[in-house]
Amino acid sequence: MRNIILEKIVKLFLNVMLIFSVYLLFRGHNNPGGGFIAGIIAATGFIFYAIIFGTGSVKKMIGLSSRKWMGLGLLVVLVTAILPVFFSKEVLTSLWVPGDFPLLGALHIGTPLLFDSGVFLVVSGMILTIVISIMEVLEWN
Repeated sequence: MRNIILEKIVKLFLNVMLIFSVYLLFRGHNNPGGGFIAGIIAATGFIFYAIIFGTGSVKKMIGLSSRKWMGLGLLVVLVTAILPVFFSKEVLTSLWVPGDFPLLGALHIGTPLLFDSGVFLVVSGMILTIVISIMEVLEWN
């Protein structure tokens, strides 16, 4: 039986969870937060969405398979780890690029944000892979 109110609430909840996870991802290297907790929160939003709409709709929404999310995240972490070597620095040394962006002002974007983004992709991909696999087995029974 469809429950339209529950469907609308879950869609809103997913949007709020994704916005909050991006907020935690960006503030992670200065305050509590970061890629790990942001990935958990984003995956939680997708899990609630999958409970109401099914795993097929979540797979369609995320585009790439969740396993490819994990691989892409590991690739981003690897590039972030090795990138400082090309600038005669040690592995995993932070590199910063200052910039003046329209509407945002002066920002310093660095490799910690890339590293956290890779962790975000790995964590959310891992959780979604596990939950989608379990839910697909339960849907067949």
